[in-house]
Formats: sequence, structure tokens, C-alpha cells
Amino acid sequence: MSKQLYKLIIEPITCVHIGTGVELSPLDYKMEKSSKGRSLYVRFSSDSILHRIAMDQKLSADFEAATAFHSMKTVQKFYHKNFNPNEDILYLCHATNEFEADYDQNKEADPLDKAYFVEQMYRPEGKMTPVIPGSSVKGAIRTAVLSSLLAESDDDIYNSFCDELAECRSEHDKDRLNAKIQKQLLGNYFDAKNDPFRAVEISDCSFKSKNTQIVGMLKSLSLNKQSGELFVGNSIKIRAEALKGYFMDNPNVAGDAVLRINTDLQEVKDGVKKALSLNKIIDSCNYFFWREFENEYGKFYSNATANCDLIKKLYEELKKCKEADNQFIIRVGHWSQVEFVTLEEGLRSPKTRMVKGRELPSGTTRTVFDYDGQYLPLGWCKCRLEKI
Repeated sequence: MSKQLYKLIIEPITCVHIGTGVELSPLDYKMEKSSKGRSLYVRFSSDSILHRIAMDQKLSADFEAATAFHSMKTVQKFYHKNFNPNEDILYLCHATNEFEADYDQNKEADPLDKAYFVEQMYRPEGKMTPVIPGSSVKGAIRTAVLSSLLAESDDDIYNSFCDELAECRSEHDKDRLNAKIQKQLLGNYFDAKNDPFRAVEISDCSFKSKNTQIVGMLKSLSLNKQSGELFVGNSIKIRAEALKGYFMDNPNVAGDAVLRINTDLQEVKDGVKKALSLNKIIDSCNYFFWREFENEYGKFYSNATANCDLIKKLYEELKKCKEADNQFIIRVGHWSQVEFVTLEEGLRSPKTRMVKGRELPSGTTRTVFDYDGQYLPLGWCKCRLEKI
């Protein structure tokens, strides 16, 4: 089988959160200090603690006494008291100052109060290492390539899609239109076997567990249209684990994946109808993600005077990244904003943001990670390719 093989080196710039749908309560984590006095979020195994308790008669009696109060706070304190760092740790995360302060302030709160739950970052079962799945990277690339093809399409085809989008009345209608657009752009009119992305394979990208993980608070920002300043909404606080980027005092974070292009599938009769080249992937990602970031930056961050120094630095970094050889930028994971992950947005971005004489609505808020007083959009990564 003929394949083009490349090492895909992924460097998160900001933090990345790949969700699992699992929310962790204070029954699953605690705060400790490192030997250097740094605050650490410790994710521990309650099963490990319970197993040790079951082997010890005195601890078993203490646990029964603790649960007799029917108070989850009492159970939490019992777990924390009997936690053994040599046996029970699953993984460690650095904690932001705000997360630590909020944790200290609410030490006596009910651990099952959802206000103190933490969104878990994806890790393979039994592993301490955070991972960006290959499917997430491939999905980001697919969106970029489709948007690029849409921009290159004939005006008649493009405008007909815009008209159909304007007629959509439900998410089901949009899903059907999305499928129709993809079939026409990718040439897989009759069979998914013709999809050119069938010939592209991307492995999962793992990162070292030490010094690569962080937990902190997310904030929903809205724009004051008169002053151009951002303000924090009154929504419920979100806490989340994340993979640290190199803008977060972590210059050496990088993971390796493998990108394969199966050239056999691009040649045989029953293979794909369109070949997808490496240059097309690189150019499409840099075109799509940079354009959308410029739009976001201009709307939300360019005039902000507070808490946005790192975002302005991010503008320059992404611009530099996309201009390097064999390199492209992507945005992956949860809270990457709808404009960056849906083909529907491509109908207003490549050629126009108007449909039938009216501007289509776009997001009015941004979700950012609060990195000790600096706001950071989530999900931004630099990708480099090296031929194997």
C-alpha cells in the first residue's frame, strides 16, 4: 500500500480542552502545594482509597461513621484525610490563581454543588497523559478544506447554497444542507467511499503528563458596542481541565502524531474521486483559521484595553505561524466558537456575510480561559509537518 507519511508535530499555543462529558466534583480532586510552593490540583482515585479502606478494619469503621452523617462533605473530608499521594494520584494539574482562591473560599461548600464541578479533559483510559484525538485534528482540517473549496466555487453554486441556508428553519434543515454541500464540494455524490478524506489518516497526539496540564476558570465575554470594551457576563462559572499552551509559561509543550495520505485510494477505480494534497491541507487551514481569527479579533479584541495583552500577542503569533514553510494553524476542542467549526459559517465568510440582502447573525459572546487575569481563546495550535 502506497502512503505518504509525515510526522505531525502539534504545539498548543493557548490551552486546549477536549471534553469527555464527565464533570468532576470535589469528591474527585483536592488542592496541594508542590515542593516549590506552587498550587497543584490533584485528581485522585476514590476507588483506590476505598480499596485500601476495605483492607483495614479501623479505616472501615471510620468510613462507616463518616457516612452515617449522610453528609457528602463529611465523606469528602474523609477522602482527603486518607488520601495517599504514593497510591491514589491519577494526574496533576497546575491551578490558576483564581481557581485556587475560589477553591479556598468554598472549602465548606457541598461537594455535590454543581457550581464547583470541573469539566474533565480527555485522556485514554488508565493514562495520565492528555491527548488531542486525531479525529479532532482531522475534523478541523476538513472544515478548513471545505471552506476553501466553497470560496473557490462558482458564484452560481455558492449563491444557491446561500439561498438554501436562508430558507433553513431548523437544525435538521441545516444538517441536510451541510451534507449536500459536502457531497458537491468533495465529489462523493453517491457513496461515502468517494470522500477524499477517506485517504487521510491522522493518529492521536499524546503529550507528556508533567507540566502540561492546567485547571482554571472560563468566562463568557460580551462586547460593549459603544465603548468597544469587553465585560464578563453573569453566567455560572465554568471550571475546566486543559492542556497548557506555550503562551502559558510552558515553552516545551509539543506532541507527535502521524499524518498519512493513502495515495493508492486516490488512484484506484473504487477509491476517492478527488486527491487531497498536503499543500491543499496547509493552505486551507492557514486561509480558513487565520481569516476567522482576524474576524473575531477585529470584532471583540482589537479595541479592548484590559486583560487582552496575550490575545494581541496571539494575533502576531498566528500571523507568523501561518507564513512558515510546512506549517499551519488550527483550532480544536471545546469552546472553539461556532465560527471555527461549522461549514454553515463558511457560507458567509469566503465571499460575503450577507444572504438575500441581510447579514447573517454571528456569535455575540466569546468563551475564554482566564489565565491569571489574562484572557485566552481556547484551542489554538501550531502544526508542523516533517516527511518520514
